[in-house]
Amino acid sequence: MHTLLTLAVIQAALLAIPGPDVLLVLQTAVSRTRRAALLAGLGVSLSIGVWAAFALLGISVLFQAFPWIHTIIKVAGGLYLLYLGLTIWRSSLQTRQEDAHTVIVPLNDFAALRTGFLTNISNPKAAIFFGSVFSSLLGAAPSSGLKLGAWLVVFGLSCLWFTLVALSMSTTKPQQAYLKARKAIDRIGGTLMLGFGSVLLLNK
Repeated sequence: MHTLLTLAVIQAALLAIPGPDVLLVLQTAVSRTRRAALLAGLGVSLSIGVWAAFALLGISVLFQAFPWIHTIIKVAGGLYLLYLGLTIWRSSLQTRQEDAHTVIVPLNDFAALRTGFLTNISNPKAAIFFGSVFSSLLGAAPSSGLKLGAWLVVFGLSCLWFTLVALSMSTTKPQQAYLKARKAIDRIGGTLMLGFGSVLLLNK
């Protein structure tokens, strides 16, 4: 139990650090709908679950043996984050006649889920991070029960965190504030996404 509690603290701290995942869910919550934000958060959480499972299966060893696989995933991920950043920037350049009463167009359910998943899966460093954390906390030969518990902690906390972000930022006041300062917020968000993508590409 102590091991899983320690893992929970580490995962909670990791989730609280602002990054492309949080930015995406926040941006979706204020600019789209609560449903879209929840699905984007679910997509991110599913990807985190995939990386955690890969780490438990020892994918970091695969990356060490075949570093080109790691590089390909990073390049593809960096390009995807650049694409998201440019998309957000492009939307900020469009001329709109909107006020606080404008109906916000919802994002297709699958598109929201896919965007969240791809945003997180674009960074293979997650597998290496989880691999190092799991190896230090779980030991060299953890039981199947401990592995399952660790995965549930990581996935469960991720779902909880992104659900809270989606619910808190999709209320009326944040959305009205977004509509009033849409161009500036979109440009800041787009710039941050471009920055995340550039860092991923430069740190191959």
